[in-house]
Amino acid sequence: MIATRRRVSARRKRPRGPFARLLVVMRSMSRVTRAALLIGLVSLILLAALLARSCGGGDDKKSEGPNLLANPGFEEGKNPWYSMETSGWGEPFEVSNAVAHSGQYSAHLSLRRPPQPNQHEVLGAVQSLTPSSFPEFLSGFYRVENWKRGTDIQYLQFVVIAVLPENAGNIQIRYLLAGTATEPFEIGNAKFVFLSKEEPKIGEWVHFERNVADDFQQLWGQAPEKVQELRVFFEARYDSPTAIQPDVGGDVYYDDLYVGSKAEAPTYP
Repeated sequence: MIATRRRVSARRKRPRGPFARLLVVMRSMSRVTRAALLIGLVSLILLAALLARSCGGGDDKKSEGPNLLANPGFEEGKNPWYSMETSGWGEPFEVSNAVAHSGQYSAHLSLRRPPQPNQHEVLGAVQSLTPSSFPEFLSGFYRVENWKRGTDIQYLQFVVIAVLPENAGNIQIRYLLAGTATEPFEIGNAKFVFLSKEEPKIGEWVHFERNVADDFQQLWGQAPEKVQELRVFFEARYDSPTAIQPDVGGDVYYDDLYVGSKAEAPTYP
């Protein structure tokens, strides 16, 4: 009998530790009280998780948003950006560490008089996209150094080209950033939008942005719901009916480019 009592006493020994003591306290409560306590604990946990997310906790960088452009700051080299090789295009763009809006690198376009006289010269960084729907918003930064005007129509622009399905051609909008107060030329499948008619600012980063979906809707009557391909160009160029001056030139940089939802576009100080 003595041994039996010892075994029973051992089985009824109270657990130790803070969690175990909490269990003992909860067992002494009524069911209603225990249920209310559990609901309160769960509510506190959910509230803490929501606060952490709203304050930027964790690894989810919601502020940057889903950028449809790959390598938008050129920190990973040139790919998948490229330069066109068609007539009128000059030297391919380079990735430069001379200046950068953020990070260490940017795209550099070196505008110079070509070896052979030419009435136009285009430099640019291009990326081709296949979005599931037409993007809403485009933004970025450009910077200009050593600007030497060799012709009246020497300017910066970005271009959005929507290649339509079923071989229906393309429609495009050309956004003039700086350098010209007149449309450079006429082209049947393109519209021009002026963001500035002034000379480019020298030695500072200039922000630009545009709701491209609204612009296509207003200028073309539609922002195509489906496109076979979307091409975005960031350029420095000149178009001149006459010979250009020998000292034409400029170093143009693009950085921190974005295509996507306006609500999720990145913000910078």
